[in-house]
Amino acid sequence: MVLTTFCNTYIIAECVLLKSILNSMPRYRTGQHRGIQVIREYSGTGKNRIEKEIQSNSKDFEQARKNLELYEQLSKTLNEYEYELKKRNLTIPADFRLKNSGSVYDTSAWELLESCSNSYENKNNYRDDYGYNVKSRGEMIVGSALKSLGLEAKYEPKLILKGGRKKTPDYSFPVRIIDRCFFVEFMGKADDEGYIDYNHGKLEEYMRNGILPMRDLILITGTENWMPSQEEVMRTIAYFINNAVLSVYGTKYENYSSLTKSLRSAS
Repeated sequence: MVLTTFCNTYIIAECVLLKSILNSMPRYRTGQHRGIQVIREYSGTGKNRIEKEIQSNSKDFEQARKNLELYEQLSKTLNEYEYELKKRNLTIPADFRLKNSGSVYDTSAWELLESCSNSYENKNNYRDDYGYNVKSRGEMIVGSALKSLGLEAKYEPKLILKGGRKKTPDYSFPVRIIDRCFFVEFMGKADDEGYIDYNHGKLEEYMRNGILPMRDLILITGTENWMPSQEEVMRTIAYFINNAVLSVYGTKYENYSSLTKSLRSAS
């Protein structure tokens, strides 16, 4: 996960979200009881602390194992963000907040998107870092850039637009701290007139359905003889996310120097 490309506000907001999620969850530990593997679940504190022990031969053990894995994953991610906070000499204001973004597509809409929904037969051997079999080297670079940034993503999700028309943007990913869903299109023949004409129509349809470039849609372009590197794509996506997060950041902290570090210096 590459955090250095994200602005201070994004790092702080992710810490706030992760702390909130972990504080709402029971805590988990593994152990042994009379030679049987167990998972111990702890909730509450002090006199209200409750301990539950789930043995490996219990019907609830598999779910407890999944909860343990999720708890450990979130704790590891929080540690990474807290380390980044420390490197930047940042603290989290007690009343830090983000405003509602009012986006057309939120994270709940993203959850409903069906991945890999394009019926076009793909015979290429390109695979991104998520494991998706993608159609081009450019798409592979985009997918791997998203993965390197620690983002969830779906490849070619199915969008149903006005009139029942279907579109499958190359990727879609959520930014949960601002309850937004974004789309990414890689256009690898930006020097081909026929390709430009085709994609002009695609972009027009996106915009007629409220999916706007620079707000909801990230465009990554290449040509027959040139393609951006994975690092360049990562910086483009991170800049876009930073701008989206800062646009819904509460104005109360505009003069708080540690939170207003510019996007340019953050990337």
